[in-house]
Amino acid sequence: MSKLDLKRKVFDTPGYSADVSLTADELAVFREEITRQWLDVIGRACPDHLALFEAAGIERYHELAHLIDHGSLWQKHHRVLPIEACARIRNMPFLRLIHEEFGDFQIAEVFYGNTHEIGREEVYWRLVRPREAADVGPLHADKWFHQINQMHGRAFPKGALTVKIWIPIWCEAGRNGLMIVADSHRQTWRFHAVDRGYGDLKPQIDEDVARLDAQLVPTDPGNMIIFNEGTLHGGAFNQGDHSRVSVEITLVFT
Repeated sequence: MSKLDLKRKVFDTPGYSADVSLTADELAVFREEITRQWLDVIGRACPDHLALFEAAGIERYHELAHLIDHGSLWQKHHRVLPIEACARIRNMPFLRLIHEEFGDFQIAEVFYGNTHEIGREEVYWRLVRPREAADVGPLHADKWFHQINQMHGRAFPKGALTVKIWIPIWCEAGRNGLMIVADSHRQTWRFHAVDRGYGDLKPQIDEDVARLDAQLVPTDPGNMIIFNEGTLHGGAFNQGDHSRVSVEITLVFT
């Protein structure tokens, strides 16, 4: 058995683990790279407001979000970290620990809509404002995305298994974060595909979610959740006072 027993927890029960955390130095790198990209995107779109956002910081983004077109500005292509940032992250100790626990893996390639960047690793972030229901999606399993968007054989090899790493970068434990349905990867759930209108499909669950006992996993900044591709999960409604920022990385096992 490995030190943290991550493989059993992720692939057997309960379908996830919250046993790994970034070091302070690792968390600082994520914050630096995300902030750099966040300001770069705002600066290109709304240069007149850049100084205001920079002074406020990303945790107070929601106080100024009315100055920009939030919905169009933060589509995924503006939230995939650049190659240089991913290279810094790829060499971090937490990924070496993941390798020790799970064995060899690759990081999934950039894939969204009609975009597939072969050879470029995908590390991307999400920005969730307080009390904005539209900023979080419904419960789903990652494998549903893979299936309806035909990602096997494209974003990763056919027959591959995937595991998601979700990392809160700025968060308020117990007030925002990730909802998980424990052991949900052991069952089959009904869902259908919805066309999001910009090249890819989104799964919509066809179950009574109120009966699924989704629980918010309390996490401090850097305390990551590693979960099975079949585990039902979704962003929690942000009941905090600050904007929440999280990172997602998909590990591919062949």
